[in-house]
Amino acid sequence: MHKSFGPIAALFLASTIPLAGPAAQAQEPAPAASFVVGAKVYDQNGEEVGQIAKVSGDRVAVSIDGNGLVVPKNAFVKSAKGPALKAPKEKILAVLRQAEADAAAVDGALKPGAEVRSADGAAVLGKVTAMAPQGAVLATSEGNITMPRTAFFLSARGLAMKVNEKQFLAGVRAARAQKKGG
Repeated sequence: MHKSFGPIAALFLASTIPLAGPAAQAQEPAPAASFVVGAKVYDQNGEEVGQIAKVSGDRVAVSIDGNGLVVPKNAFVKSAKGPALKAPKEKILAVLRQAEADAAAVDGALKPGAEVRSADGAAVLGKVTAMAPQGAVLATSEGNITMPRTAFFLSARGLAMKVNEKQFLAGVRAARAQKKGG
């Protein structure tokens, strides 16, 4: 069964994937022409790890063992076989497994009644009131708002969003203004 690129992709994009080792960083970047849907993707040692599923701007979605991995184009280097990620296959798979476990933990915590904190844990941004197909409905000081599951992570203080309080409030206010105006 194939898993969605969404939760895992967000985790990777947020962490900038620390896959590169010192030796891999000195290699030549993969040429733009190598980023073609269906192209095989290799690790830094030339072992096949997956294939390109989608290219969008500076991001490349790679299908690996039924999981989705989204990385910036600069995470690839040129190899004799084709585009290669700057890490050994074992590390790439370990990062995928950890991201999968993190996403499962967030799903377990994302329930009605759960408090949601800012990224730094300093502020309570709201409380989950319900789950919706688009994500979680939060009751906030600005009213209810639905946030995608990918916006959440588990911090040492519990369920949190990937923004600070100021960024959250500005985003909610901008979304409300756009909804009223459009």
